[in-house]
This record gives sequence, C-alpha cells and structure tokens, in this order.
Amino acid sequence: MQATSTYSPRVWGWFGLSPLLVFLITYLVTSIVSGDFYRMPITVAFAVASAFAIAITRGIKLEDRIRQFSRGAADHNILLMIWIFILAGAFATGAKSMGAIDATVNVILSLLPSSFLLPGLFIASCFISLSIGTSVGTVVALVPIALGIGESIGLPAAYITAVITGGAFFGDNLSFISDTTIAATRTQGCSMQDKFKVNILIVLPAALIALGIYLYQG
Repeated sequence: MQATSTYSPRVWGWFGLSPLLVFLITYLVTSIVSGDFYRMPITVAFAVASAFAIAITRGIKLEDRIRQFSRGAADHNILLMIWIFILAGAFATGAKSMGAIDATVNVILSLLPSSFLLPGLFIASCFISLSIGTSVGTVVALVPIALGIGESIGLPAAYITAVITGGAFFGDNLSFISDTTIAATRTQGCSMQDKFKVNILIVLPAALIALGIYLYQG
C-alpha cells in the first residue's frame, strides 16, 4: 500500500470513533480509581472527549474545528453557548480556589468605609461577574462570604443575598465571555460591542439607582 501524508478514509473513519473511547476510558478509569462511579461528573468526561475530538481534526483552523464540532453535535450557536458556560464555570471555580474572589472582595471592602459595606458588596459582585462571565458562579462564590459579613453586623441574610444577586446579573449581562451574551449575539447576527452599548444603557441606570439606595441605607 502506497504511503501518503494524509489519513486514508478507512483509517480516519475508524479513528473518528476514538473520542467515544476517550469518554469511556476517562469515566471508567477515574471511577475505578476513586472507587465511586458517582464521583466522576459525566460533563467532565464529555468535555475531555470533546476537546480530544477537536484536537484530532486536521486541515482546518481551530475556530473552524469548533464550529464543525458544534454543527455536528447540535445547533452550533447553542452548543457554543454550552461550551462557554462550562468554561466560565471552570474559570469561576479556579478563581475561587486560588483565592482571587476572596482577595477582590477584601480589597474593595478595605478601601471603603464601614458605612459603605452594602455598596462595596454590590460593586464587588458587579466586577466579579463581569470578569468571570457567570452570574450563578458569582452568587455561589460571593454569598457565603457576604453572609458571614452580614451576620457579624446584624443584616438579614435575604437582603445580603439580594445585593449579591443584583450585582451578579449586572455583570453577567455585560460580560463578553458570558454564555448568554455569546448566544444572543450569534443568533441575532450582531456584534458584542453593539450589544454591550445597548445593554449598558439599560442596566447602568438601574445599577446606579440600586447603588444609591445602598449608599443611603449604609
């Protein structure tokens, strides 16, 4: 058989099933080593197999590989949103694990007087959600910290949670790495810059009003 520089259709056809094997091996080996088949999240094994499938694709750019994978698996816009959601969640978890979120909150609160506690938590929530692109990740990361602070000064837990949630949705609506932002721009055929300009006109007045209320109540 004459050697060629590319894969033959038969070899590549069978090799195309390798991501399925990667998925099974990743899930089974991790579950067997840990001794618990429920410890390994299916989504992690799926992400590993998907990344492998994109990596073994040859002859096209990375962006085209991702688009081809997304189109083959489902609607490419929706699947791209799922990709961003997974990666944003991983980024949020990594930022919390390394202490970046706690450090950001501490820096903001240390720069503000104690009477500005509520505005400080709100600003921290806005900034962090804008940076990591996920409102849920921001709420999960900040609410335990904020509840501890609020409890020490006698603020209701529901009120503190509402402050964090409001800031989280502010940033998520404007973040360039948010899954909802990417899905909205790609399905509507507009640029992120245009969406940001329109959204900032909508959410900034509400955020400033909320910030004013927190300053008054502080």
